[in-house]
Amino acid sequence: MKGAFFIKNALKTPPIVTKLSKLIRRIPQNHIKQKLLQEQLRNYSSGHTGEKSLDYFYRYLPKTNMNLLHGIRILHDHYYFQMDTLILTPNFITILEIKNLAGHLYFDDKFSQLIRTYNGQKEAFSNPIEQVKRQSYHLKEILLQQKYSPIPIESLVVMTHPHAIIEASPTYKETYEKVIKSTSLQQKFHEFSQKHPQTIFLPKQIKKLSKFFIKVNSSFDPDICEFFQIDKKDLLTGVLCPLCDQSIMNYKRGTWHCLPCNYSSKTAHIKALQDYAYLFSTQISNRDCMKYLHLKTSDQTNHLLRSLKLPTTGSTKSRKYNLEPLLEKTT
Repeated sequence: MKGAFFIKNALKTPPIVTKLSKLIRRIPQNHIKQKLLQEQLRNYSSGHTGEKSLDYFYRYLPKTNMNLLHGIRILHDHYYFQMDTLILTPNFITILEIKNLAGHLYFDDKFSQLIRTYNGQKEAFSNPIEQVKRQSYHLKEILLQQKYSPIPIESLVVMTHPHAIIEASPTYKETYEKVIKSTSLQQKFHEFSQKHPQTIFLPKQIKKLSKFFIKVNSSFDPDICEFFQIDKKDLLTGVLCPLCDQSIMNYKRGTWHCLPCNYSSKTAHIKALQDYAYLFSTQISNRDCMKYLHLKTSDQTNHLLRSLKLPTTGSTKSRKYNLEPLLEKTT
């Protein structure tokens, strides 16, 4: 492991971002929660964009005996806590709480809040400094439970938006210690290395600890309709045309046709079934599939499902197809 920079888990698109995108496409444009969902998608996507933007700055960190883990979410004391990025070294651990917020950002210690002024509007956010301190507490408790030697835990709030202006109350000293912009990550990490010169973990212990975090990690992957209290009966069914947004395609002689724009495809049903897997269930019967895709006969449905070579369970009448392999495909 010495001399190498190991990233044990790749930064992936959060499940909730994927599911929100699918949900927005499947609810009517005039649905009462359409605006809320659009806002939530922007928020979650912005956070993911901020995390991806740090990839550039990670390359300037030391490349010896260090593991970098993304999106570790762990159950502790009956609640989950999530760390955007966890950096493991033999001398110390660093937790990064990543915020991708534009505008004027003011850290207020009197009421423990982050106040953003953007486009003339003020908005209050929960204090990310307190948030990352709570993460440090839970992480320390978990390490104790797992019988690891006490190791220093540092925490940072990283503001990734290039145009953010950061200010703080003059009395809020922690802001100047814990809040940085992306460009300062290398310098701050160097300061931590100078502060903690003692080696506590061997490289093999870092590797073992990384595997433990990956094993207990539980991504935030809710039933998206239940989470936003949306009746699944409100969702649009059928094969949606990729060009006409919410136009329903017709199936004829092995091809899907969109009447409004004349677009045609032999595989458009795959994306529709991906939507079904994300929004309804990863299991589907011939009967439910026929109804969902707006097909006319069970023979058509049976032909399409069999052509996808999906795993199945049950006998002829009770057979269900597992749609999970479709989630790995791009269409």
